[in-house]
Amino acid sequence: MKQQNQGRMSPYVRMSVESGVLTVHMTARSVGEKEVSVIAAAAHRVLHRHGGSIQALVLDVGSVEMMKSIGLGMCIDIRNRAKAFGIRTSIVGLAGRLEELFSMLKIDRMFDRKSTRAA
Repeated sequence: MKQQNQGRMSPYVRMSVESGVLTVHMTARSVGEKEVSVIAAAAHRVLHRHGGSIQALVLDVGSVEMMKSIGLGMCIDIRNRAKAFGIRTSIVGLAGRLEELFSMLKIDRMFDRKSTRAA
């Protein structure tokens, strides 16, 4: 599949589809209610538009320093929607407090882990 860069869709998320991999790069430093509504809507749109041609989804949280519980729920929701299309979801960029939070709540187990930002 040819790369389809969705570009900067908002101040909170940038997405691209390349070789069957949808990358959702969260660009917000803090993910709360306002950011979640924008990020989730953008991810859902791309999944519904390209779901049949996507083999993998990568959530890149490398820019995120803080995530409220609604953001954690959004990550799970995006993963579940991708799973409904038969798409495996991985997460990259977990570090510091965010990594501790995902680990403590065992949310990290729901995702494949990648050691690099590339899928």
